[in-house]
This record gives sequence, C-alpha cells and structure tokens, in this order.
Amino acid sequence: MNTIRGTMMAMACGLVLLGAQPVAAQSSAAKPATPARPAQDPAAEAFKAWDKDGNGSLSLVEFRTGWQQVQRVAEMQVRLRHQFGTVDANKNNAIDPAEYGSLVLVKQAGKNAPQMSVYDANRDGKLEFGEYVKLVQALAPEAGKAAAK
Repeated sequence: MNTIRGTMMAMACGLVLLGAQPVAAQSSAAKPATPARPAQDPAAEAFKAWDKDGNGSLSLVEFRTGWQQVQRVAEMQVRLRHQFGTVDANKNNAIDPAEYGSLVLVKQAGKNAPQMSVYDANRDGKLEFGEYVKLVQALAPEAGKAAAK
C-alpha cells in the first residue's frame, strides 16, 4: 500500500511540476474583467504532454518516457529540499541573508552573484523554497530545468 501511495504522490508531484498550475480561487467580491477560464485539468495536461505523437493515446514508450521524467523531477525536488534544509541553519524554513552567502551557487558566482532580493518575490527579506528553486534555475540551469519540468 505504501508503494502505491508513494507512486501516486510522485505522479501527482510530477504532474504539477510538468506545468499544471493550481487554479486560484476568486473571491465573490472580485468581478473578473474577462470571462472566467475553465478549470485546468492537470491529468489532461500531463496526458497531452506525454502523448508526443498527438494520437490521443499513450504508447508504452510515451508512458515510460513521461513516467521517467516525473521520477527525475521528484528526485531533483528531494535533492533541492535537502540542500535547502542544509543551508537553512536556523531551521526557519527560509534562507536568510546571513545564510544566502553560504549557498554553493552564490559562492561560485562570486562578485557576479545576484543580490538575494532579486529572488525574494514576496519581499519578506528571505528566500522560501519556491524562491530558492527560482535561484537554482537561474544560477544552475541544468538543475533548474529538471526541477521545473
């Protein structure tokens, strides 16, 4: 049962990482200026992405390729989470300015390293995991591509 649950979680994570974005809820007070888009279907989006020949069905090769991609993405996410946790010395689930300088990618970039504020999207003075992933995508494109897929 744990194997099935783990497999399903990996698939769900992979589907999200393949580009499916959750739909944000609208408040009843906000009136959309344009007609509302239909809700996205992550499973349909993943199927379409995996169906390379566009014939409406997945061959074993297409499924295997998509599945392997999901596995690579999940593995990269685990590695990034581990690295993030290692750098987060005070364990506040964020990389603070004092911790930012200890990032290997920042050290490698040296004086060409971007200021932390470039990746601090919510301007709270620290990098949360999603912001850290954006930094990795920018400074280590090969790792960032795998994490973003």
